[in-house]
Amino acid sequence: MNTLKMAAIILLLIGSIFVNSASAERLERPDHIDPNDHIAWIKYYEGLAKATEKKLEAYEHELADCEDHPYTYIRRPFGIRTQDLSAYLRANIRQYSKELAEELEQAELHKRMSLIKHLH
Repeated sequence: MNTLKMAAIILLLIGSIFVNSASAERLERPDHIDPNDHIAWIKYYEGLAKATEKKLEAYEHELADCEDHPYTYIRRPFGIRTQDLSAYLRANIRQYSKELAEELEQAELHKRMSLIKHLH
């Protein structure tokens, strides 16, 4: 019984480490960009947005293909079925859409800050 509890605690700790490292990956800001260099920040966030947009388009294309040809995806390797694949793709589309909106929002924020800085 104690071994089972210990194993559960270890699994929870390992899981929390992976979750924290995955969420920290997107929240970290690069150190090589000066906080007051808004032009560099605009380029940075627009570059992230372009990369995210490419990923988003790829997932949207794959979802459309999956919905247009469900018979092709009935049984894929490792047992992924059409419904599972569609749900997976929709979840990724939601996540990347959210990230894209955040990145564009940050770029717009730095554009406004840059404009204010140059007006003063």
